[in-house]
Amino acid sequence: MKANRLAAAAVATVFVGLALTACGPDGVDGAAGSPTAGAAASTGGGAQPVPAISTAPTGAAKPTGTAKPSGKPAGVKPSGGATAGQDCTAAAKQGLAGQVVVEATDNGYQTSVWMKAKPTKFVCGSDVPDDGYHESYGSPVVYTFSNDVKTYVLKGATPVPVSLDAFMKQQDDCLHNPSVVAAPGGCFGNQYLVTANSQNVITSITQAYHP
Repeated sequence: MKANRLAAAAVATVFVGLALTACGPDGVDGAAGSPTAGAAASTGGGAQPVPAISTAPTGAAKPTGTAKPSGKPAGVKPSGGATAGQDCTAAAKQGLAGQVVVEATDNGYQTSVWMKAKPTKFVCGSDVPDDGYHESYGSPVVYTFSNDVKTYVLKGATPVPVSLDAFMKQQDDCLHNPSVVAAPGGCFGNQYLVTANSQNVITSITQAYHP
């Protein structure tokens, strides 16, 4: 009888265990499953910010959108502004080789040999024809001539060496009676390329050509 009771108790224990086992997964799904789901949710929540962070750089890529204006100035403003200024500076110095351009205003021809001239600045730009020109400014400065000065006048566009006397005669005509200056000579705005020392003593002077 004891054996039968033990067997019956064992069977009952098995059924109770099965019942508990059947309830166990449901309980785990409801209880332990919640932390798992919470962990999954927290993991999923942690994964979601990653794309959000990765989209932030895409938003940060907007500076490349702000870089677009740098393309606009490159196409317009530099060519119309800074570059033109640089071109003017280069053009003003091109071919001068240490000389300066001055514009004569008066000279001493018959009594003594001297010349008054104003300094010039180079004017150029996209709206200036003929690649720019020299424009006088300021007050005239008195120049004298060295004993071995080299003087040139233009015949057309070609500088031709002449004596100081012949040079001063043509300059005097250009200043006071330009109509008597015959072709291929000319006055060319009374502007000259000058090499002079710090005392304004001219060692070389040439009529400055401009079309």
